[in-house]
Amino acid sequence: MFTTILKAKSRAFTRELSEEWPTYFILGPVMFAVVFLLGRRVFNDFAFDIGRLKQVSLGEETVVRLGFFFLFLKVYFNFLPLAKRLYPTENRLTIEDLLPIDFSTRYKVFYIEQLLRDLPFFLFAAILMRFLGSMDLIAWPFVIWLFFPGVEIGFTLTWIHVKSPDRKELGGAFLVMLFMLWLIPVAQFSWWADAVTFIFVPLGYYKGFKLWRYRDIGRVEKFLSDHSHEKRNKITAILESLCKVMPKQVRPLLRRDLILTARNFVPHFWRNLGLSLLIVSAVVTRGSFAPELFCAVAVFVLASTVSPLFSLQRPYRPMDIVLPLNVAEIWRSKLFYARLLSLPLPFMVWGIELFMRPLPLEASLYLLMKLVLVSFAISSIVGGSICEGDQRPVLQYIVAAMMSVLAAVFIIIFHPGLILMLFPVLSHLKGSAITRLAGEGVVS
Repeated sequence: MFTTILKAKSRAFTRELSEEWPTYFILGPVMFAVVFLLGRRVFNDFAFDIGRLKQVSLGEETVVRLGFFFLFLKVYFNFLPLAKRLYPTENRLTIEDLLPIDFSTRYKVFYIEQLLRDLPFFLFAAILMRFLGSMDLIAWPFVIWLFFPGVEIGFTLTWIHVKSPDRKELGGAFLVMLFMLWLIPVAQFSWWADAVTFIFVPLGYYKGFKLWRYRDIGRVEKFLSDHSHEKRNKITAILESLCKVMPKQVRPLLRRDLILTARNFVPHFWRNLGLSLLIVSAVVTRGSFAPELFCAVAVFVLASTVSPLFSLQRPYRPMDIVLPLNVAEIWRSKLFYARLLSLPLPFMVWGIELFMRPLPLEASLYLLMKLVLVSFAISSIVGGSICEGDQRPVLQYIVAAMMSVLAAVFIIIFHPGLILMLFPVLSHLKGSAITRLAGEGVVS
């Protein structure tokens, strides 16, 4: 049965991949190679301005504590999404749930899915270990990647069975754990990690996945429903205030997109948010790299949420016919969406940079201006190129990445005033988007 399920899932993945193979295996590698060669040439010519790769040395104790800190953050932010996947509250009537499959088989399939989901996170951790010069700790990310899904599944099921799926209570418990994290000697970390693994992995397998997730389904479903309603009211109020400063023509569409994002319509948002925050936090150990580069990469990752949002909305786009909209307003709403998502990132990078490396007032204000301009340019490119690539997220990523590299080079290396070149590019992208959307027959 386990082999049959894996074959079915692999065939579904292969079927999806067969439709996009030219993008992944031909166009994608070619365009990424162009970006790499262009970036390497620019890096070699202007390395003094953007900084060279410099190994940062941190103590092993600091690296280990930071590693556990990020693991705590991962558990916290992934708590409710994982609970929704563990408890069959929304999809209990699917064929897979109705089949007489043993709980151990379900657990193995779920475990493998978690391993694939966590792979980018721990690949980034391994690269970070290499960058920090802690090669003797390089085996830790691999070992943690193998066993952490079992710990996370067991902890989530145990917490919900004993308490409730409330992230506020979990946040209070994590604050206490983070405080203890800085008090416990690092020499005892391996003992505590082994103890946690031997406790939560068996609990998640024999009790949680087998019994608790079915016994507690009613309580969890009620909590998620109440939490969603309460969260929806708070989010609506916040988004109303945010949208008031936006142009009146795009305000309804922008508000709709933000609410859909907050309601987890685009699961990529939380992944992109986590990755962008990790990139921003890496400014602490940036070596000789310019902070504008970290801001550019973080903005690109978070603003790229607009691409899967646009793709997921494609089946429902004819509903915009009933609204008094034109094609340009649909395009502008995605442009402002990408800008608004990435708005806090340059200020976060600026704050971390000044905290770690204080600058005079004039230099700090100039750095803030460059960070804001880089963020504005890249988010505008990502949002403005939304219709490039025939509405395929992967192809749009590639096109936006190529233009973002050029925008970052012009602003960081040459002069911030070159951002004026962005507006003719946006005008061209707008014309292309109008042609493509009108061809779909979205609106008249």
